[in-house]
Amino acid sequence: MQVNSVDSWNRHRVEGYGSCRLPAEPGYHKMTVETWRPRASLDSEIHSFFLGGSVRIQKLEELVRTQYIDGNGYSDVVNRFGLETEDAGRINININLCNQDIISRRVNRHHFNMIKEQEKLQTRKLVMKYTLDVKK
Repeated sequence: MQVNSVDSWNRHRVEGYGSCRLPAEPGYHKMTVETWRPRASLDSEIHSFFLGGSVRIQKLEELVRTQYIDGNGYSDVVNRFGLETEDAGRINININLCNQDIISRRVNRHHFNMIKEQEKLQTRKLVMKYTLDVKK
């Protein structure tokens, strides 16, 4: 994830990066994500403070994969040696998750439709019985 901010002068900054694994079970979850940001030089920090902007990671996929294939089809190993980072705080996340399985959803829908049809038939039987009783 990438955490961004906008100040009162409409200056955009990348405040940090973080990652977390989503839980496998459905339901409500509270999570805390530790974030970090690349450490910039003193000149960059002064520029960022007065004029906005921040140090950005150009290719986010390089942070999560140790090997990637470039645009020409060549495999390249990512080297993150020398990347200095600093703590950028924590983010609290509230997540509601649900699982979606198309096969079980179809089975449940079919089961629901069958129950609905049985209820309609029962209602028709009661109506027919009532109309027959009234005619006698």
